[in-house]
Amino acid sequence: MRRREDRDITKHTLNLYAGDYAKLQALYPPRIGAAKIIRDVIHAHIRKIEEDAQQRIPLISDLDVELEVPSERTQ
Repeated sequence: MRRREDRDITKHTLNLYAGDYAKLQALYPPRIGAAKIIRDVIHAHIRKIEEDAQQRIPLISDLDVELEVPSERTQ
């Protein structure tokens, strides 16, 4: 019996390297399934990229910078 996902999923065609899908099926129990493993790996990868990006890019409000705005525009 398959468990329902805790979030919505959409169907996509994904080209994998020859043999990789079969290897995933062999590495994980049949009750989990290779498709679930692929979803989880991709989701974890996206979360990691987003977390790393948040740490690298500070918000303007976090910077200790005083901006000077000129009163007149010079050309």
